[in-house]
Amino acid sequence: EQGRLEESVQAYQKAIQIQPDYAEAHINLGVALREQGRLEESVQAHQKAIQIQPDYAEAHINLAITFLLQGQLTAGWKEFEWRRYRKRDFKRPLWDGTPLNGKSILVYAEQGFGDTIQFVRYIDLLSDTNTIIIVACQPELKSLFKSIDRIDILVTKGEDIPDSDVHVPLLSLPYIFNTNLDTIPARIPYLYPNLKADSVCNLDGNHRLKVGISWAGRPTHVNDHNRSIDLKWFECLLDIRNCEFFSLQVGVRRDDVKQYRYHHIIKDLGKQFTNFHHTASAILQLDLVISVDTAVAHLAGALGKEVWTLLPFVPDWRWMLDRSDSPWYPSMTLFRQKETGDWSTVFQQIKLALTQYSQS
Repeated sequence: EQGRLEESVQAYQKAIQIQPDYAEAHINLGVALREQGRLEESVQAHQKAIQIQPDYAEAHINLAITFLLQGQLTAGWKEFEWRRYRKRDFKRPLWDGTPLNGKSILVYAEQGFGDTIQFVRYIDLLSDTNTIIIVACQPELKSLFKSIDRIDILVTKGEDIPDSDVHVPLLSLPYIFNTNLDTIPARIPYLYPNLKADSVCNLDGNHRLKVGISWAGRPTHVNDHNRSIDLKWFECLLDIRNCEFFSLQVGVRRDDVKQYRYHHIIKDLGKQFTNFHHTASAILQLDLVISVDTAVAHLAGALGKEVWTLLPFVPDWRWMLDRSDSPWYPSMTLFRQKETGDWSTVFQQIKLALTQYSQS
């Protein structure tokens, strides 16, 4: 993997030598450098692309991702606003953070499930008591988000969206509220699913440690080849005494359990899930969740459940680098690759930690 990335870096550098004002080559170079963990050089490459073409949204967005990965949130959110220039706009004005004074506001999800779960916490900061808050989210999240008191109207794709005075993308709220590492709204839990209303599983009350696992995200995700893993990596954990394991996996990878000889050891809960409220209800009955970087990890963190998140060498921007905690989720511990593709060391650490945890 590192060899492939280095070849890419050299190819983009050669393209730049031939055509120094080729902005796209500078962007591609910046992305390849970021994937190698060479963040300062990545910043310089993206800034060069912006110098060549100041209104190039992709350059600003990629600069934002590198800034956020560095933990430079203030600079990152500002550049991240450029993503709006490649999307359609609404007829109503975009909210810029000015007092709402009783106006209605539409807040809409714009990216994946994990992003929506992570940033829906900002709804609580829209605290004007007379403000009508309309939230448009993915259908799979609707029943879960009904637990958020500050949402007055909740709609999903395909449903009629009521008129509002202003609108704002969900991921613009960190920028509007000037979020930095010290001001992240990290109160957990901030989601409160109703176990009685819509629970599809009832885990028995034995005294063993109940561990939920998830090994794969959405296959169409741009970084899925780095974040999703083979279920076989979890095999080293299955003989730890006093633990029982539950699959929280959904989608095409849920059937992975059936393909292994230990399918009778891992109990498949995912087959019962049709929305995230079902997943949340199951997570609340567990002691621990171990997951790759998927919506399951975000959901466990938002519920205040202890969660161990497995990360590639250069992870998604929100996890930053060189830290084992997440300022977004106080109940989360991050287990990181030491080298690109090295899940073996990660699971050695996980096995040791789980063995100690099961004995405590």
